[in-house]
Amino acid sequence: MTAKIGTRGQRGRSSATGGVPPRNIVLAALLGTQYKRILPKLEHVTLRGGQTLYRAEQEIEHVYFPEEAVVAMIDSLDDGRTVEVGIIGREGIVGLNIFLGGVVTPDKALVQLAGGAMRMSAKDLRTELRFGSPLQLLLLSYARTFLAVISQSVACSQHHGIEQRVARLLLTLDHYAGSAEFSMPQASIAALLGVRRAGVSEAASHLRAQGLIAYRRGLTGVLERRDLEKRSCECYRFIRRQYAAFQSDLPRVLGRG
Repeated sequence: MTAKIGTRGQRGRSSATGGVPPRNIVLAALLGTQYKRILPKLEHVTLRGGQTLYRAEQEIEHVYFPEEAVVAMIDSLDDGRTVEVGIIGREGIVGLNIFLGGVVTPDKALVQLAGGAMRMSAKDLRTELRFGSPLQLLLLSYARTFLAVISQSVACSQHHGIEQRVARLLLTLDHYAGSAEFSMPQASIAALLGVRRAGVSEAASHLRAQGLIAYRRGLTGVLERRDLEKRSCECYRFIRRQYAAFQSDLPRVLGRG
């Protein structure tokens, strides 16, 4: 599948002239003049739910700065099993390996929630990664945060129960969705968690019976967020703290704090 492409720089153009600011936190942290300079290298795209941005071992041609879209990085085993190792929303970038000097991605990047993103060619990003540039400093800080997220996600997959992990995933998607309901079929949840669909169905039924979530025709809604957090493992809170710290540290990273 391919992304639906908008006008190059269309979302950012109003931002640089005092309109709606970028919705991606990395891009929004740039000064207006810095963002305006890279604007011609960005284009707004709409990503569809279920769209594959990269397959494992595929060369990265573009990186994505999600706005409303949410993307999962997924590891696959030889026997076909899969597991999510990190979810990327408006705080970050999909295609971080380019920043780290890589050319290909070891993981599959799969869109979980549809929405907008700003896209840049890998070649243009390499050009922007000059030593000490604001974008380089921002991505260095994000890389440290995302490595902590990956580590915690792997630990979660090994040590926590299915219901805890289902709760964590639903809380994460609800955080990004910004709406009462979001599309997340149970088969997709099972693939992300690397478990059988029957286990996800049982966990979701239990959470629904307690009035914590609603589920109908593939749409999920979180009804009691605070109580659902209590049913989740500590990984959800840990990951949210990592991203909160990343955001609060941005002025210092850029030498403004």
